[in-house]
Amino acid sequence: MTLTPCLTKSETECPWLAQLKPYDSRETFIEFLTNHYALIAMNKATLNHSRYMVRQLQNSNKELATLDILIAKRIKELRNE
Repeated sequence: MTLTPCLTKSETECPWLAQLKPYDSRETFIEFLTNHYALIAMNKATLNHSRYMVRQLQNSNKELATLDILIAKRIKELRNE
């Protein structure tokens, strides 16, 4: 079974979203979530989705309480690259 991407034209043309990758055990899950949602937040078309999902994750798992802070730091790193 193959997964079909559900990206719009503006999303597929975004260099940030092109960097999204599936989870790989070489990084911690929190590192994956941080990078994943930071990249999604870099695109204006998907920014609100990123915010919504981070809030959902934080509400469902107290271990992810600082996820938004980690994502903000990662976004600053991405902007400086």
